[in-house]
Amino acid sequence: MNKNEIRVYADKYGVPIMRPETSRLIENFVNEAQPKNILEIGTAIGYSGIVMLNTSKAKLVTIEHNKQYIIKAKKNFVDNKLNSRVKILDMDCMVALANMASNKKYSEYFDLIFLDGPKAQYEKMLDLLLILLKKNGTLIVDDVLFHKKENMPLSKRFRTIEARMNNFIEKCKNSQKFSKFTLNPVEDGVIFAEKG
Repeated sequence: MNKNEIRVYADKYGVPIMRPETSRLIENFVNEAQPKNILEIGTAIGYSGIVMLNTSKAKLVTIEHNKQYIIKAKKNFVDNKLNSRVKILDMDCMVALANMASNKKYSEYFDLIFLDGPKAQYEKMLDLLLILLKKNGTLIVDDVLFHKKENMPLSKRFRTIEARMNNFIEKCKNSQKFSKFTLNPVEDGVIFAEKG
């Protein structure tokens, strides 16, 4: 499937992928930054990976634990002739990040990290992501204004996630490790944070 077909499929089957304006924002950033090595947390069915690889010559390491998504993502990377530049890690993201952070090969390896995985774990992941992010590399985080734009009352679970997300935003904003921090309010909110 091409990008448009993937979006139609995702809408039909409720697969969480980047929303259209966010996709354009990230596509433009990657086109300008031209990263060499990208780490993605949350492959889903490959949409965001395809967006980033279509506009760069980068290699992508992407983490996903949903087996059905992985099958679909692999096919989509093949269909878009990008599979030779992609490595999918089939495991829990916290385990994968801890393994990579302890491996000298991956220490400060990635010049772009795209975080779009389990929202409740964003804060726990941050220290590991900072180990893996190169100096002057950028961390992009999607969906940080989690459920803020909906007018319905939030369940206790979502209120907990929202509180954690607010803590994560503050931690990024106040981190001495980031030299630049921007929270773009497009759609569900996207952070761009550059490591100093």
